[in-house]
Amino acid sequence: MKNSILTIGFILISGTVFGQIISQYTLWNQNHYLINPAAAGNKDYADVAIGFRQQWAGVSNAPQSYYATGHTVLNRPKSFQKSALYTSRTASPTKLRGRRAYVKHALGGTLNSGENGAFKKTQALLTYAIHLPIKSGFYLSFGVSGGLSNFGFNESKANVLYENDPTYDSYAASSNTNLFNADAGTYIYNDKFFVGYSAKQMLKNQLKLADITAGNDPTSLDIEHIISGGYHFDLSNDFRLTPNVLMRQSGNFPTSFEINGTISYRQSMNVGLTYRSQDAIAANFGFQFNHLFKAGYSFDYTLSEIKEQSSGSHEIFIGLTLF
Repeated sequence: MKNSILTIGFILISGTVFGQIISQYTLWNQNHYLINPAAAGNKDYADVAIGFRQQWAGVSNAPQSYYATGHTVLNRPKSFQKSALYTSRTASPTKLRGRRAYVKHALGGTLNSGENGAFKKTQALLTYAIHLPIKSGFYLSFGVSGGLSNFGFNESKANVLYENDPTYDSYAASSNTNLFNADAGTYIYNDKFFVGYSAKQMLKNQLKLADITAGNDPTSLDIEHIISGGYHFDLSNDFRLTPNVLMRQSGNFPTSFEINGTISYRQSMNVGLTYRSQDAIAANFGFQFNHLFKAGYSFDYTLSEIKEQSSGSHEIFIGLTLF
């Protein structure tokens, strides 16, 4: 038996079928656009990445997710820097780049897919963000994403203990459903720090994958609120320490938070540690190999009771920095 009806029952009773399939990423601090549409265009180059996360490796049908993201400033002056690498911090980034304050218009796109047991969500979103210069190198940005989300049920990954179970039969008879989705966010940043807020699943769609009801509106998708922030401490010309904080809250689920500390060398190599509340501790590292390629990996050691069955979680990404 690949999965029992208990899995289906747990997901239904939890209050939202797909609320937990909004993917979490340990390496969000390497790609702020993953969690906040307002971060589209926060770099001076086109930033493209693909990634994969395997949650709770060793557990059958555990959550896993894939993504591809890309974003760029549409009206970036040609005088901006031509590399994602930094070799020295003896001069201010503003002087190094010859930057002049101007309103930035950015465009981005996201394609992601997540599986949680027998349930699957695939989503394609387009993003627009505007970045307003405020004072002393600070930018305030606003972003909105819109697109389609497809929700499906794979009956081959869920079996029941008894035949003719009405809940299972209803899901098995439903192929998939498509819903319009919208996310939004705001983001304030400069070369030294960032703070952002984003809201996912803003439309609170009714998910009608199957003609069943259980409890109080269990198929309504809750808004997920995400707050993030970080500060860059330059320890020397070459070394930088960046503490990051992330908080997430959705529906009646408890608020979760994570704290990360990352040390980078010339912003071309970084290592870090993360603590996620009541869930895991993680180690991560990343490289900017040259002016074009970058990559990162993280390993999460599970702290919750599921650690008895899981060997941990793995996450990886590969990116391009285009000019």
